Amino acid sequence: LPMAEEPEADRNPSGIARVGKRKWGYDPSQVNEFLDRAHALYESEGVQLSQKDIQNVSFDLCKGGYVIAQVDAALTRLERAVTDKTTAWEISQHGRVTWKATTMGLFRTIAAHAARPERERFSAGQSKQPSYDRRQVDRLIDQIIAKSSAALGVGDARDDAQEVARKLVDLNASVVANVVFTQRRGARGYDERQVDYYLNSCVELLSRIESYDRLSDYSADPSAELSAMSEEGAQTEVISPTRRALRSSRA
Repeated sequence: LPMAEEPEADRNPSGIARVGKRKWGYDPSQVNEFLDRAHALYESEGVQLSQKDIQNVSFDLCKGGYVIAQVDAALTRLERAVTDKTTAWEISQHGRVTWKATTMGLFRTIAAHAARPERERFSAGQSKQPSYDRRQVDRLIDQIIAKSSAALGVGDARDDAQEVARKLVDLNASVVANVVFTQRRGARGYDERQVDYYLNSCVELLSRIESYDRLSDYSADPSAELSAMSEEGAQTEVISPTRRALRSSRA
């Protein structure tokens, strides 16, 4: 690559490099301000910073800014740490039964929507506006339901949970948050906003499961505890989803 396209050597204290002076990157002052504030909130008592706070952040682009991929990677690491802290806090404050009930309620609401017929799970895109490929969206949703069911020990998934986990090992919250679908036009595809809302809830569900697994590495057989969720009769809760991460569109 030409020298102008290579990241410059100077880095900030967080270790994020700048792009070349003629390339576009994230505004350094905005990134620094957010990371400083986010880390301060993370270090404070209780849960002052949420996963959604990180998902919803966006930065302006400027020449000579921070390397986009490196900033996004830093946000992903921060999001994972915040999710784990939140999981630990919820369990310490309300107990595992309540935490599991909330997770099962989220899963059941997501699964109820996914039970709709294929190609009809969301409204059609608006006339002459970009929309998402229906087949690709439906396929991802089916995979999310299959993996979540296996992890939670729900329904028929109990018999083939290991096989499902093996096939979908690369499917996780980060992959769903950053998925890119083929664009269609208007009614040929799904309404983008509806799909994004739904996938936000899927990211939340997968993040909760993944966080629980990480924290449970210190205890015995976390999968057995997760499977027990389906026996607790948790009531379905209403989802209040947020926007999907803007990182891919900002790039």
